[in-house]
Amino acid sequence: MGQTRKINSEDSVYRKLKTAIRKRYIKQGSQLVEVALAQQLGVSRTPVRSAIKRLEAEGLVNSIPNRGAFIITPTQREIKENFLVRAQLEIMATRLTATNITPKQIQELRDLIEVETKVFDKNNLDGYYAANDAFHLKVADFSGNRVLYSYIRELLDRTRIFLILYDPFYKLEYSPTKEHETIVDAIANHDPERACAALQEHINSSINGLESAGQLPEDYLSI
Repeated sequence: MGQTRKINSEDSVYRKLKTAIRKRYIKQGSQLVEVALAQQLGVSRTPVRSAIKRLEAEGLVNSIPNRGAFIITPTQREIKENFLVRAQLEIMATRLTATNITPKQIQELRDLIEVETKVFDKNNLDGYYAANDAFHLKVADFSGNRVLYSYIRELLDRTRIFLILYDPFYKLEYSPTKEHETIVDAIANHDPERACAALQEHINSSINGLESAGQLPEDYLSI
Protein backbone atom coordinates (compact mmCIF):
# COMPACT_ATOMS: atom_id res chain seq x y z
CA MET A 1 0.00 0.00 0.00
CA GLY A 2 2.81 2.40 0.92
CA GLN A 3 4.61 1.72 -2.36
CA THR A 4 1.39 2.38 -4.29
CA ARG A 5 0.91 5.72 -2.56
CA LYS A 6 4.53 6.63 -3.36
CA ILE A 7 4.08 5.81 -7.06
CA ASN A 8 0.80 7.72 -7.20
CA SER A 9 2.44 10.73 -5.53
CA GLU A 10 5.35 10.72 -7.97
CA ASP A 11 3.02 10.44 -10.96
CA SER A 12 0.81 13.25 -9.67
CA VAL A 13 3.77 15.59 -9.19
CA TYR A 14 5.11 14.69 -12.63
CA ARG A 15 1.79 15.43 -14.33
CA LYS A 16 1.37 18.72 -12.46
CA LEU A 17 4.86 19.90 -13.39
CA LYS A 18 4.46 18.88 -17.03
CA THR A 19 1.11 20.66 -17.25
CA ALA A 20 2.63 23.78 -15.69
CA ILE A 21 5.44 23.72 -18.27
CA ARG A 22 3.01 23.22 -21.16
CA LYS A 23 0.75 26.04 -20.01
CA ARG A 24 3.76 28.34 -19.54
CA TYR A 25 3.17 28.67 -15.79
CA ILE A 26 6.80 27.63 -15.52
CA LYS A 27 8.70 29.48 -18.22
CA GLN A 28 11.58 28.26 -20.37
CA GLY A 29 14.90 28.60 -18.56
CA SER A 30 13.29 28.53 -15.11
CA GLN A 31 15.01 26.53 -12.39
CA LEU A 32 13.06 23.73 -10.74
CA VAL A 33 13.87 24.05 -7.04
CA GLU A 34 12.97 20.85 -5.19
CA VAL A 35 12.34 22.44 -1.79
CA ALA A 36 10.09 25.20 -3.15
CA LEU A 37 8.12 22.80 -5.37
CA ALA A 38 7.69 20.29 -2.54
CA GLN A 39 6.28 22.98 -0.27
CA GLN A 40 3.95 24.32 -2.94
CA LEU A 41 2.66 20.85 -3.84
CA GLY A 42 2.45 19.64 -0.25
CA VAL A 43 4.73 16.64 -0.74
CA SER A 44 8.22 15.57 0.26
CA ARG A 45 11.24 16.24 -1.96
CA THR A 46 11.40 12.59 -3.08
CA PRO A 47 8.46 12.62 -5.54
CA VAL A 48 9.57 16.03 -6.80
CA ARG A 49 13.05 14.72 -7.47
CA SER A 50 11.63 11.68 -9.28
CA ALA A 51 9.33 13.86 -11.38
CA ILE A 52 12.23 16.11 -12.38
CA LYS A 53 14.25 13.07 -13.44
CA ARG A 54 11.34 11.90 -15.63
CA LEU A 55 11.12 15.32 -17.25
CA GLU A 56 14.88 15.26 -17.80
CA ALA A 57 14.62 11.82 -19.45
CA GLU A 58 11.97 13.24 -21.79
CA GLY A 59 14.25 16.14 -22.72
CA LEU A 60 12.16 18.91 -21.15
CA VAL A 61 14.63 19.54 -18.34
CA ASN A 62 18.39 20.00 -18.38
CA SER A 63 20.32 19.27 -15.18
CA ILE A 64 23.53 21.24 -14.75
CA PRO A 65 26.06 19.97 -12.17
CA ASN A 66 26.35 22.22 -9.11
CA ARG A 67 23.60 24.48 -10.43
CA GLY A 68 20.34 22.53 -10.61
CA ALA A 69 17.58 21.54 -13.04
CA PHE A 70 16.28 24.00 -15.62
CA ILE A 71 13.53 23.99 -18.26
CA ILE A 72 15.21 23.79 -21.66
CA THR A 73 15.34 26.83 -23.96
CA PRO A 74 15.61 25.60 -27.56
CA THR A 75 16.36 28.26 -30.17
CA GLN A 76 14.28 28.88 -33.28
CA ARG A 77 17.19 27.65 -35.39
CA GLU A 78 17.39 24.38 -33.44
CA ILE A 79 13.67 23.74 -33.86
CA LYS A 80 13.74 24.52 -37.60
CA GLU A 81 16.72 22.29 -38.21
CA ASN A 82 15.06 19.42 -36.38
CA PHE A 83 11.90 19.70 -38.49
CA LEU A 84 13.85 20.06 -41.75
CA VAL A 85 15.97 16.96 -41.12
CA ARG A 86 12.91 15.04 -39.99
CA ALA A 87 11.11 16.04 -43.19
CA GLN A 88 13.87 14.70 -45.40
CA LEU A 89 14.05 11.38 -43.56
CA GLU A 90 10.27 10.98 -43.56
CA ILE A 91 10.20 11.72 -47.28
CA MET A 92 12.66 8.87 -47.84
CA ALA A 93 10.52 6.54 -45.74
CA THR A 94 7.28 7.65 -47.39
CA ARG A 95 8.70 7.03 -50.85
CA LEU A 96 9.63 3.46 -49.90
CA THR A 97 6.28 2.87 -48.19
CA ALA A 98 4.25 4.16 -51.14
CA THR A 99 6.10 1.77 -53.42
CA ASN A 100 5.65 -1.39 -51.38
CA ILE A 101 2.60 -0.94 -49.13
CA THR A 102 -0.04 -3.65 -48.88
CA PRO A 103 -3.83 -3.25 -48.52
CA LYS A 104 -3.60 -4.47 -44.91
CA GLN A 105 -0.98 -1.84 -44.09
CA ILE A 106 -3.08 0.88 -45.71
CA GLN A 107 -5.96 -0.07 -43.43
CA GLU A 108 -3.65 0.10 -40.41
CA LEU A 109 -2.76 3.68 -41.33
CA ARG A 110 -6.43 4.61 -41.75
CA ASP A 111 -7.21 3.03 -38.38
CA LEU A 112 -4.51 5.16 -36.75
CA ILE A 113 -6.03 8.30 -38.27
CA GLU A 114 -9.41 7.28 -36.85
CA VAL A 115 -7.85 6.92 -33.39
CA GLU A 116 -6.15 10.29 -33.81
CA THR A 117 -9.47 11.93 -34.71
CA LYS A 118 -11.22 10.47 -31.66
CA VAL A 119 -8.46 11.64 -29.33
CA PHE A 120 -8.59 15.10 -30.91
CA ASP A 121 -12.33 15.28 -30.35
CA LYS A 122 -11.80 14.49 -26.65
CA ASN A 123 -9.28 17.35 -26.37
CA ASN A 124 -6.71 14.93 -24.94
CA LEU A 125 -3.38 16.59 -25.68
CA ASP A 126 -1.06 13.84 -24.42
CA GLY A 127 -3.13 11.23 -26.23
CA TYR A 128 -3.06 13.33 -29.38
CA TYR A 129 0.74 13.60 -29.38
CA ALA A 130 0.97 9.82 -28.97
CA ALA A 131 -1.52 9.18 -31.78
CA ASN A 132 0.24 11.63 -34.11
CA ASP A 133 3.62 10.03 -33.46
CA ALA A 134 2.14 6.55 -33.93
CA PHE A 135 0.97 7.51 -37.42
CA HIS A 136 4.32 8.91 -38.52
CA LEU A 137 6.20 5.98 -37.01
CA LYS A 138 3.95 3.46 -38.75
CA VAL A 139 4.64 5.07 -42.14
CA ALA A 140 8.36 4.82 -41.35
CA ASP A 141 7.94 1.24 -40.15
CA PHE A 142 6.27 0.18 -43.40
CA SER A 143 9.29 1.49 -45.35
CA GLY A 144 11.16 -1.61 -44.19
CA ASN A 145 14.28 0.46 -43.47
CA ARG A 146 15.17 0.04 -39.78
CA VAL A 147 17.83 2.76 -39.80
CA LEU A 148 15.33 5.29 -41.15
CA TYR A 149 12.77 4.17 -38.59
CA SER A 150 15.24 4.62 -35.73
CA TYR A 151 16.27 8.14 -36.72
CA ILE A 152 12.70 9.25 -37.38
CA ARG A 153 11.63 7.98 -33.96
CA GLU A 154 14.43 10.01 -32.34
CA LEU A 155 13.45 13.17 -34.23
CA LEU A 156 9.78 12.69 -33.38
CA ASP A 157 10.76 12.58 -29.70
CA ARG A 158 12.54 15.91 -30.11
CA THR A 159 9.74 17.62 -32.01
CA ARG A 160 7.26 16.45 -29.36
CA ILE A 161 9.32 18.37 -26.80
CA PHE A 162 9.20 21.50 -28.95
CA LEU A 163 5.44 21.15 -29.40
CA ILE A 164 4.95 20.85 -25.64
CA LEU A 165 6.89 24.08 -25.16
CA TYR A 166 5.64 26.11 -28.12
CA ASP A 167 2.75 24.26 -29.76
CA PRO A 168 0.28 26.76 -31.27
CA PHE A 169 -2.30 23.95 -31.27
CA TYR A 170 -2.04 23.24 -27.53
CA LYS A 171 -5.76 23.96 -27.22
CA LEU A 172 -6.34 21.46 -30.02
CA GLU A 173 -8.19 23.99 -32.15
CA TYR A 174 -6.68 22.55 -35.31
CA SER A 175 -6.16 18.94 -36.34
CA PRO A 176 -3.73 17.85 -39.06
CA THR A 177 -5.62 14.58 -39.55
CA LYS A 178 -6.86 15.79 -42.96
CA GLU A 179 -3.24 16.18 -44.00
CA HIS A 180 -2.56 12.65 -42.78
CA GLU A 181 -5.48 11.40 -44.86
CA THR A 182 -4.04 13.10 -47.95
CA ILE A 183 -0.71 11.36 -47.35
CA VAL A 184 -2.37 7.96 -46.94
CA ASP A 185 -4.53 8.43 -50.05
CA ALA A 186 -1.40 9.05 -52.11
CA ILE A 187 0.39 6.09 -50.52
CA ALA A 188 -2.64 3.86 -51.20
CA ASN A 189 -2.46 4.86 -54.87
CA HIS A 190 1.24 3.94 -54.91
CA ASP A 191 2.05 7.52 -55.87
CA PRO A 192 5.33 8.31 -54.05
CA GLU A 193 5.71 11.77 -55.59
CA ARG A 194 2.29 12.95 -54.42
CA ALA A 195 2.73 11.27 -51.04
CA CYS A 196 6.08 12.96 -50.47
CA ALA A 197 4.71 16.34 -51.55
CA ALA A 198 1.80 15.93 -49.12
CA LEU A 199 4.19 15.02 -46.32
CA GLN A 200 6.42 18.02 -47.06
CA GLU A 201 3.41 20.32 -46.97
CA HIS A 202 2.28 18.72 -43.71
CA ILE A 203 5.60 19.32 -41.96
CA ASN A 204 5.87 22.83 -43.44
CA SER A 205 2.53 23.65 -41.81
CA SER A 206 3.97 22.56 -38.46
CA ILE A 207 7.02 24.80 -38.93
CA ASN A 208 4.86 27.74 -40.00
CA GLY A 209 2.53 27.16 -37.06
CA LEU A 210 5.37 27.30 -34.58
CA GLU A 211 6.43 30.64 -36.07
CA SER A 212 2.94 32.12 -36.13
CA ALA A 213 2.50 35.56 -34.69
CA GLY A 214 1.84 35.78 -31.00
CA GLN A 215 2.61 32.14 -30.24
CA LEU A 216 6.29 32.35 -29.42
CA PRO A 217 7.32 33.94 -26.10
CA GLU A 218 8.91 37.41 -26.11
CA ASP A 219 12.27 36.03 -25.01
CA TYR A 220 12.33 33.42 -27.79
CA LEU A 221 15.73 33.45 -29.48
CA SER A 222 16.08 33.96 -33.24
CA ILE A 223 19.60 33.39 -34.54
